[in-house]
Amino acid sequence: MAAVVIGFAVRGSSSGASVEFVLGGGTADNGTGPQRKVAGELQNMTTDKRGDVALFTRDAQGYELWTVDPGGTVKRVRVPALDGSSDQAAQAAAAPDGSLYLALNAAGLWKVTGDGHATKVVKTTRERPLTDRVPLDEFSPLSVNGVAVADDGTVFFTDWQNQRSSLLVHRLRAGQVTRIAGKPLSATQKPPDADPNKTGAPALDTYLPVGASASPLAWNDGNLYVHTGRAILRIATATERIYPVVASRDTASLKRPDAPFKPFGKAINGYVDAPRSGASSHLASITVDRTTGDVYYGAGAYRPGTTTEISAKFRWTGDLTKPQRTFFDSLRNAQQTVYQVAKNGDLTAVTAGAEALSTTNGYLYIAVDTCPSSEPKCTATNDQSAVVRLRLPTAEN
Repeated sequence: MAAVVIGFAVRGSSSGASVEFVLGGGTADNGTGPQRKVAGELQNMTTDKRGDVALFTRDAQGYELWTVDPGGTVKRVRVPALDGSSDQAAQAAAAPDGSLYLALNAAGLWKVTGDGHATKVVKTTRERPLTDRVPLDEFSPLSVNGVAVADDGTVFFTDWQNQRSSLLVHRLRAGQVTRIAGKPLSATQKPPDADPNKTGAPALDTYLPVGASASPLAWNDGNLYVHTGRAILRIATATERIYPVVASRDTASLKRPDAPFKPFGKAINGYVDAPRSGASSHLASITVDRTTGDVYYGAGAYRPGTTTEISAKFRWTGDLTKPQRTFFDSLRNAQQTVYQVAKNGDLTAVTAGAEALSTTNGYLYIAVDTCPSSEPKCTATNDQSAVVRLRLPTAEN
């Protein structure tokens, strides 16, 4: 891929791996991905197995879809069906047929083709989601806050129950919607004070509290990972059992992260400090490395009562052009720290500054955005977006 390389410290080494600009960070209106200027407010990003990157942005008119292939060729199209939309995209996911799914909160779930044609798949109009298997045309949740697509094209999405702080997870297959996780609450039921998740508990009987402005999903080999904003959970879809992955079991045991990919505790003890709603906040994000099974997610502070800032050694550095340096120096303050849950259960911090995550072919793709420091906040009219990637460590490095 045509890319601009900047330094990135890995495992505390000063030599380290490289981070590449894949799309954006440049000043041109044409050329390869790293040469391009990507104007517009970042909405979300995903990748597919081929290594193609899809980035959704929003400007004053509406949504645009930017794609870049492994050779650096960029395609930019408008998404006319979303013109005038002010809804934030909670998550994007690539499907095996080459299409994209976009979880658009109160605006529902959309399927978008590479030429920008968008079709609403799930509408959002009901007070409370239906709890039994129903035809798609009869199902209407309050909002769609996350989406993932399995290898066979099965779609999973998250849904918030109205005013009950309850998260539900649904499966969409063959025109039928089925709830597979989350316990709906009646209008008179009080949400539990504590998260009652237990290892191997029936997913349908488990209350899932909402703790962030999005509840993204990640799929890998029969497992569906859920970022609730308070924890990272794994749903074994074959048995519909739920297992905690990052669950605040013993946050006092966590050390301060001092180098990228260096373990600072066990994931089961990890703390998920998720973003909240508001103009300065960001969305939660999650992805799984299909090769290693490692989970990557975005969150704030590594331990309760600590600052969200981590050491400067986690930031990107290198011999950058002036526009690239300006871009990185003005990353939005609200952006997340990226954490890794290794297959052995170790918890590490990877880098600081992310709005959306995706993994494919041994790389972690990170979407970021920036706006002029003189502006009070980033908007669709002054924002710029970019996608960078870093090669993930293997057992040999």
